[in-house]
Amino acid sequence: LLFERGDLIKSILKRKPHYVTPPDYIREKPKRKLYIPIKEYPNYNFIGLVIGPRGITQKAMEKESGAKIVIRGRGSSKEGSKNRTDGGPDDDDQLHVLIAADTEKQVEIAVKLVMPLLQPME
Repeated sequence: LLFERGDLIKSILKRKPHYVTPPDYIREKPKRKLYIPIKEYPNYNFIGLVIGPRGITQKAMEKESGAKIVIRGRGSSKEGSKNRTDGGPDDDDQLHVLIAADTEKQVEIAVKLVMPLLQPME
């Protein structure tokens, strides 16, 4: 019943973006996973390309798109790292770039910025 209610509210929001949702409704942010082709190109440094030196590339893409861009999955953090010891839900998934934003348009802009970095140049 809760899933039906959530789907109905989502459809109303698509038709009327200024619809005031019920106070207990939590809006799910649009997000997208872009899988990194690490198996096809094991020696290619995708993580370094997405993050860039000292995170400059990642921060610039986040600023330009307005979306949060994060690398998640197996191999995304170093062993024994203090930052990610909680074992998040994406840790067992393949290595991927997770893009989350407030609007679908922001997600699309971020995808267009990240996709060229995930296609290796020979």
